[in-house]
Amino acid sequence: MTEISDIEKFYALFPEPALAKDLITILEDYRIKSRLQAEYPVLGEQISEMNVYMVSKRPSLDDLGNDKQRAVELVAQSLIAGTTKEEVPENIEQTLAQALSISQPLSSLHADVHETARVAAELYFLIDDTFQEPYQPLNPFSAPLDQSEVNQNIGNFGRTARKISEKMDSEPAKSTPDEDTKNSEDAVKELLRALFKEKGIKPIEVETRIDALEPTKVEDYLRDLETLIRDEKELHSEHGTYLYPEWGSDIKDYRLNWSRVRERTLEGGSDEFYLDTVQKYSGLIKRIRVEFQMLRPEGLVKLRRQFDGDDIDLDSAVQYFIDKRLRLSPSERNYVRTVKRTRDIAAAFLVDVSGSTVGATIMREKEALILMSEALEELGDIFAIYGFSGHGRDNVVFYIVKDFDEPYDQRVQRKISTMTNEQSTRIAPAIRHTTTKLRRREEKTKMLVLLSDGKPLDLDYYGTYAIEDTRMALKEAQRYGIKSFCITVDRKAAEYLPRMYANSRWVVIDDVAKLPDKITRIYKRFTT
Repeated sequence: MTEISDIEKFYALFPEPALAKDLITILEDYRIKSRLQAEYPVLGEQISEMNVYMVSKRPSLDDLGNDKQRAVELVAQSLIAGTTKEEVPENIEQTLAQALSISQPLSSLHADVHETARVAAELYFLIDDTFQEPYQPLNPFSAPLDQSEVNQNIGNFGRTARKISEKMDSEPAKSTPDEDTKNSEDAVKELLRALFKEKGIKPIEVETRIDALEPTKVEDYLRDLETLIRDEKELHSEHGTYLYPEWGSDIKDYRLNWSRVRERTLEGGSDEFYLDTVQKYSGLIKRIRVEFQMLRPEGLVKLRRQFDGDDIDLDSAVQYFIDKRLRLSPSERNYVRTVKRTRDIAAAFLVDVSGSTVGATIMREKEALILMSEALEELGDIFAIYGFSGHGRDNVVFYIVKDFDEPYDQRVQRKISTMTNEQSTRIAPAIRHTTTKLRRREEKTKMLVLLSDGKPLDLDYYGTYAIEDTRMALKEAQRYGIKSFCITVDRKAAEYLPRMYANSRWVVIDDVAKLPDKITRIYKRFTT
């Protein structure tokens, strides 16, 4: 007798096992895809392009039998590529938005298959409660991995390394095989792996090139490949710092370990700036507090059809006895659970404190942070405040003004007062570091608000190159389900912002004096 696997037992817990199975497949694909893009950033762009292509080949909504199937298909398309191939029907829009929000925890580095199962169960009941039609599985969601096809398209690291080593050993001038570790099969295999991970060069491409060379030329070719990686001069790990890739628009690829973020915690300061700001904007602060109080959810909400709770769900209980009478398998979700409504938001404010923010700009930024903090304290949203500056790719300084788990108190108010304009503006590493911090949060909604005075500019980092790297950093945040909003006070920004902030919402404030008032309005609109 064939033993039933744990996953099959899981599917059998649901009235429609086929729906549970398809949801597990979709969500596990999404979790693994998110992890793969994080672990192999050099392939991130290719993965995204492949996913868009995959969505283009998926079924048309008109070919599906009912709205339940269409909803599942739209969830699959959205999680695969972040978009759908067709317009979402109006009656499915809300369910799709809820489903994507429920699925976001799977983009976390800490997500595992147990989290996939939890999310799948939550999605199952969302879709099953909304659409009553019987579910027919979408066929197929994905084909089994064909290792021979992988070898054909990418190559095999071990086989190629062996073939290269044998060809070098066949050089007529050699009477015995070279025992130099550098030319050993293992060393060649490591080189092939580095080429694939860091440069996207497949073993099969190297093998094809080697086949065309004389044995005497193979070693020189391998040296050239080593130089290709070594000459990129990636940075090496250093205790207490964080390395990030940089998107090179010139090579259409990532430069790995290319920028170093150094965290610094601001200290000191006085109460004077905070007290002056509160007095200066006293009327505005009162108005903001009232407005944000209205955003705060109050009261309790009843969740029906729960496995356990504080009361019986009468509708479900009646259905339970009907099913029993009809000798059907009754649902065990027969309770009502009362929960307190809360805003489940984590917001990170990332502030440009480079040398170009001299004078009124840095002052208005600090005032805006105080007003924003006062408003968020009233609202109850979890938030952090970071600043960034630096000098060169080895020294991107990331200032901790307030971390997520720190209270907003006198110490933070004093730290805001100590913020001052520093050196250059290398925005992308700061965005990537903030993204890393947000990905560790458990809140369902994660936001990054960037406050800058203009273009990224550093020693060797400017123009199109810097704009494209910043654009890519925001795109990476978007992949992880992080919403971003960029605020700039550069009056000449219109020429480059649409490109740089293509993966984010953004606004230009033409008068820096308006910033303290505008930032709270923007946040309110962005989160409601």
